[in-house]
Amino acid sequence: MKEMNGKEVVIIAGPSASGKSYLLKQLLTKKKNKFKDKVYRQLDIDPRKSRSCIAIGALTKQKTKNEHSRKLKKDLIFIHFDITSRRQNKKKRLLLSITKDCKSVKVLTIYTTFDIWRTRMQKRIESSPNKIPLNKAAEIYNLSRYTFFFAKIRYDLVYKRWGEFIKKIDFKDQLNIKNEEIPFKDKRRKISAK
Repeated sequence: MKEMNGKEVVIIAGPSASGKSYLLKQLLTKKKNKFKDKVYRQLDIDPRKSRSCIAIGALTKQKTKNEHSRKLKKDLIFIHFDITSRRQNKKKRLLLSITKDCKSVKVLTIYTTFDIWRTRMQKRIESSPNKIPLNKAAEIYNLSRYTFFFAKIRYDLVYKRWGEFIKKIDFKDQLNIKNEEIPFKDKRRKISAK
């Protein structure tokens, strides 16, 4: 993909409901943020670079959307990669072709324990029952309702396959973040004073 020539790319990977989108908001903010500063230091990212974020799935449709080409003009591009999404083989091939043209590639993988992930998936499904994703994450979650043990094996296998895949990428730096290291904000409702 010629738009990626000379770009610095950071792949943010993890399963659905692991916190990728929240992490990306933290990394893209212009506000002071200790967590962002720590990650930028660990991955040797220059915070002054212009940056954007795009999902790997959107890059497959890049030619049809002007917004995507605008995002690809930035110096630093965060690529959102759901390791439980559909069409993994197609997305992984695209990612490999993208990374061959980049100036540098860094990989940040979010590791979420199965228990925490399952709780998050349950909340996601309960809050939007009509928007249940048709992906591996939903399959694993549904399996966990009947057999926790085999669901956990399938969940761990997703991470194993991701680890095997990234060995094919010529990346400069790699960072693994445990879900509990990400400073999630408490979503408790504020009680108004009467």
